Amino acid sequence: MIPALGVFNFGEADTVVTFISSVAIILGALFVVIELRDNKRMVAAATEQAKAATQQAKASTEQMRQTNEIADMDMIMRLYEFANTKEFQTSWLTVLNSSLGSYEEFEKLTKEEQVAFFQVASLFESLGVLAKKEIVSLSTVEDMFLPGVAWDSMRPFLEGIAKRYGGEGYSYFEKLKDDIAKLRPPA
Repeated sequence: MIPALGVFNFGEADTVVTFISSVAIILGALFVVIELRDNKRMVAAATEQAKAATQQAKASTEQMRQTNEIADMDMIMRLYEFANTKEFQTSWLTVLNSSLGSYEEFEKLTKEEQVAFFQVASLFESLGVLAKKEIVSLSTVEDMFLPGVAWDSMRPFLEGIAKRYGGEGYSYFEKLKDDIAKLRPPA
């Protein structure tokens, strides 16, 4: 039977509204489940992306470390090339063979012999600066240049320079010597 126009059946309307509400709740629940799955996938993808970024950062850090090591070795090799020149080796032999007992004995050396001391001290002062700034490692400097031998051979000269110029002598050379001594276990 067709209801008359203008007659409204509230009982049927209540059933329809209840049905529509139930369908809406079911569709809402399905939507939430689908969104949760999508969110789970997005979280998994973001996690993988973060892992990949971490690996890339580690690889970049390692590459930078290797590049720095190569640059440091290049610098130390250039200094070593200088130390192997005939001029520097002559100065080195002058220092080793002088057996200075005091600064006064240094002052009695010829000008050429005095320049040899300044040249050797300058090399080790430069190495001390590079070691302080961590551009070169102490162990590499010790292995390649023998700063302990140089310090011992030049001690009267170095102490005299420091005294003469108010402690402003070869302070980085002295720190280099002290830091290297700390590397070795006590005898």
